[in-house]
Amino acid sequence: MKTLKEKQPIVLALAIIGVCALVYGVWTIYYQHMAEQKAQAIIMGTPSPGFRGLNEPSTQPPPQ
Repeated sequence: MKTLKEKQPIVLALAIIGVCALVYGVWTIYYQHMAEQKAQAIIMGTPSPGFRGLNEPSTQPPPQ
């Protein structure tokens, strides 16, 4: 019985390319998902102590 390499080298090459494409696609989707989560965490996170009050309106008039 012949091995798969001897029977259909084109089929084997296409199968390897397909597996690589599948792995790349899954990795790309995962990477985009993680980037969106990190961006959302930065936006929704608590501000640093030095940046308190940036979101709150000032109660004092501006200096003249």
